[in-house]
Amino acid sequence: MTVGRPGPARTDEIEWPPWVPVASFIAPAVTLAAAVHQRSHMGGVLRPALYAAIAAAPFLFEAIASVTRRGRELPVEILPIPVLIGIGLLLVTPTNIDVAPFVLVLMTAEVAARTQRKLFSVAVLIASAGLMVALEQTNQFQGAFIWVIGITFGWGGGFMIQGLLRTTTQLRLAQADLAERSAAEERQRIAREVHDVIAHSMSVTMLHITAARMALERDRSVDALDALREAEEQGRNSLNEIRRTVGLLGPDESGVAAPMPTAGDLPRLVSDFQAAGLDVEMSMNGDVGNLPPGAGLNLYRIVQESLTNIAKHAAGAKATVGLDVTDKDIRLRVHNSRGNGAGPAVAGGGLGLKGMAGRAALLGGTLAADEDGSGWTVSLEAPRPTA
Repeated sequence: MTVGRPGPARTDEIEWPPWVPVASFIAPAVTLAAAVHQRSHMGGVLRPALYAAIAAAPFLFEAIASVTRRGRELPVEILPIPVLIGIGLLLVTPTNIDVAPFVLVLMTAEVAARTQRKLFSVAVLIASAGLMVALEQTNQFQGAFIWVIGITFGWGGGFMIQGLLRTTTQLRLAQADLAERSAAEERQRIAREVHDVIAHSMSVTMLHITAARMALERDRSVDALDALREAEEQGRNSLNEIRRTVGLLGPDESGVAAPMPTAGDLPRLVSDFQAAGLDVEMSMNGDVGNLPPGAGLNLYRIVQESLTNIAKHAAGAKATVGLDVTDKDIRLRVHNSRGNGAGPAVAGGGLGLKGMAGRAALLGGTLAADEDGSGWTVSLEAPRPTA
């Protein structure tokens, strides 16, 4: 499964924390209150308060909608209109060290942070700076230059905030995707383990039960009891292995997990099949015991699944297992004759064959399951893991 990189996150898809619109209202509200107070000695506060209310209205609307969760966020395209009108009317009667233009800085920054339309934010920047320049050119305001710089910095800061929000959202989406993929891969791994254990258990147990039935048909009760004991022991061992595999989903009470089988356990696996009546021989060459546990487990499961398929689909067949481990690579070959004219040892395209192919991929190698004139062969070639 290939997962692409997350695309750019849109700021209108980001859920802003409720305190952000509230803080965005408090800052201009305090500024506008100070601007009204600065003009209180110039013939009353009614008119400046009205102009300040016009400028503060969009910020207040957003704060209420965010806190109550009952209204819709004000479209960013509407935000600059009342602000520019209110501040423009306030600045017609300027004062010394006037703080009213600071609202334009805040408004320009918010527009740049919220909108995806860069040309629109540039237009708001030009309109805000142009208002200050026009007031100075008409001798209604002094010191517009410093406010033009401040408005420009506010616009740049807004874009920086937007970039940070976009990056944060991308990281959050990537983290969620990674967690989902990890969970899916873990489920697949557990499914493979359970499938391999159950398929092996049932195949070997059925071989023992078949042997017991045939012994009873020939009045060989001792042989039948031996076969049933073997089936009983195999069933218990399989149940323990299933518990151990399923236990990978979470720690047990002791917090100690039993070791999983490795390549060093292959002789015991082959012996189990031999005891169940499968005619199988095995040869191992090289330093098998020093393979990493993960690689050893994958080799063990591939051999287990191959022999299970032989027991299920090629009754009476003769099988050979060959494992060669060198300093550079690993070669595994499981071959079986046709048996009693039965079907192939690797039938269909179910979890068994897919699981073996998946384990071969984990080893960095390739797996082939082919039929030739003498029977079926499962072969694996993979580089030897370095750690």
